[in-house]
Amino acid sequence: MHISDITIYPIKGCQGQILQQVTVTPMGLQGDREFTVLAGGRSANQKLLPDLRQLQATWQDQVLLLAYPGLADFAFVPGSGEEETTLPIFGQPVAVLDMGNAVATWLSQALQSQVRLVRAKAAIAWHLPLPEFARVIGQPQTKFVDTSPVLLTSQASLDDLNQRLASPVPMNRFRPNLVVTGLPAYAEDQVQRFDFPGLILETVAPCERCTVTTIDQALGTMAKEPLRTLSGYRRRTPDYAGGIVFGSYLSASVAGQVAVGDSFSAATG
Repeated sequence: MHISDITIYPIKGCQGQILQQVTVTPMGLQGDREFTVLAGGRSANQKLLPDLRQLQATWQDQVLLLAYPGLADFAFVPGSGEEETTLPIFGQPVAVLDMGNAVATWLSQALQSQVRLVRAKAAIAWHLPLPEFARVIGQPQTKFVDTSPVLLTSQASLDDLNQRLASPVPMNRFRPNLVVTGLPAYAEDQVQRFDFPGLILETVAPCERCTVTTIDQALGTMAKEPLRTLSGYRRRTPDYAGGIVFGSYLSASVAGQVAVGDSFSAATG
């Protein structure tokens, strides 16, 4: 059993940046979801701004390089921001810093919508009043994670799903941070702890999937799969977000590193 892929998403909703190794802290993967695009004052994902799927955001040391089809690349060094505002996250006002007019203008042209780019001003105590997420409630967080800092999926689970689909889907539909091989299909559901050579990740909750999984990341088209098929055999009750499960949310209690090829043991108790 080992890690086959590591991916971060520097801007929430953008294309993934593939890595060979990464530092993981209690707040998640270094460089992951450090920023979010604001549209109409709301944090945007691909449901709100489907063209985010074409936005490439790549860390090159301390520089964030942005690329979008038809535009010249845009590089900037994220600073302290020009203006402070607040963004509601799970009903909690979070102080964020605007990254300035230059990057906002470039992104607005790319996404054909008036948007701003922001990052958290400082860590906040994560407030998510659901019992499934007790492990991360109150944990300091600066990243724009949906619920929990790390998302893990299994290649065997995707292989099993694709055998049930008329048209197989790639793993990028599920936007994982870590992909592992060697586990039986859906065995990640029962794993309570993943022990890597340089890091221990503990399971927080199963990942209940949204309609972003139905967006073809290459073409931008939306269909009913794979949610329709998953709903027939991967639905849990009681649920917190529709109950269709694929993958697991994880959290680290201390910082460490993982790399592609790292083996791991899986503790189920």
